Amino acid sequence: MKATIIFLLVAQVSWAGPFQQKGLFDFMLEDEASGIGPEEHFPEVPEIEPMGPVCPFRCQCHLRVVQCSDLELGTNPLKSSGIENGAFQGMKKLSYIRIADTNITTIPQGLPPSLTELHLDGNKITKVDAASLKGLNNLAKLGLSFNSISAVDNGSLANTPHLRELHLNNNKLVKVPGGLADHKYIQVVYLHNNNISAIGSNDFCPPGYNTKKASYSGVSLFSNPVQYWEIQPSTFRCVYVRAAVQLGNYK
Repeated sequence: MKATIIFLLVAQVSWAGPFQQKGLFDFMLEDEASGIGPEEHFPEVPEIEPMGPVCPFRCQCHLRVVQCSDLELGTNPLKSSGIENGAFQGMKKLSYIRIADTNITTIPQGLPPSLTELHLDGNKITKVDAASLKGLNNLAKLGLSFNSISAVDNGSLANTPHLRELHLNNNKLVKVPGGLADHKYIQVVYLHNNNISAIGSNDFCPPGYNTKKASYSGVSLFSNPVQYWEIQPSTFRCVYVRAAVQLGNYK
């Protein structure tokens, strides 16, 4: 009887197929499948909607900036009378405003002091007065290109003490805006394509060389009627490198 049982066990072993070594990946698949055969499929898992705020439709969201098509208030039939004084005052954390290519003729009044960038390019602004920039202590970039600005009032730039970039190209300026020499942080000034016919030796830099004023990294003055060979070399004594100054009548 014992011999018969042993014979049956040996016969079962001999009838089994030869042992085939599986790769490590095969064993991992078996573990992950948890007993599911090769012909079976995992049930579909429904997508989970993201938590938190969702970017508005047809907008682009970047940290604290939301850019929406028509937009940002640009390219609208907007007039100065259509922007009430203090319309943005309730936005205490607003850092960026762009109102470009509209019909406004003045800089909106009562802008929030939290602004770091203000872009008003391509409008019909004729003048920059000190009152319009009052309180913008955090403003670092001011874009006023492609307007009809012929004058910048004295004291206007003093109301933006942390300004670093000023874009006034493609306007109707007849002289360099006052206050640049006394401004501590401004480094980039675009004044090309204006009507500036003369540049004084103290228009950009304060008297002397030992000052705490930040060095200019970019000053554009080309396409102005000024004779660049008549400009005193000391005019740009506070420029970082001479190559940062663009003169001449080229475009």
